[in-house]
Amino acid sequence: MNLFGIGGFELIIIFLIGLFVVGPDKLLILIRKTKLIYTEFKKKRDELISVVEETMDIEDDDVKELKNIKESLDSISEDASTKLKQIKKDLDR
Repeated sequence: MNLFGIGGFELIIIFLIGLFVVGPDKLLILIRKTKLIYTEFKKKRDELISVVEETMDIEDDDVKELKNIKESLDSISEDASTKLKQIKKDLDR
């Protein structure tokens, strides 16, 4: 068992210290509250990770779309340049 980088033996020591400090009745309440807080923290962390991954996916899609637009514009520019050179050649004759 590994919670916050704390092994089983360390959790037992913390439990025993808590038992002496706050007493058995309050210790159970404290453990329940700690569990609720930890569960809520995990939910928020998972939500944050999900939002970040979603944002990164959207940014990847935007980058791909911009690259496609750039390639299209480069192709149009190259075609226009070729046609202008041909027109210039025809006018020079």
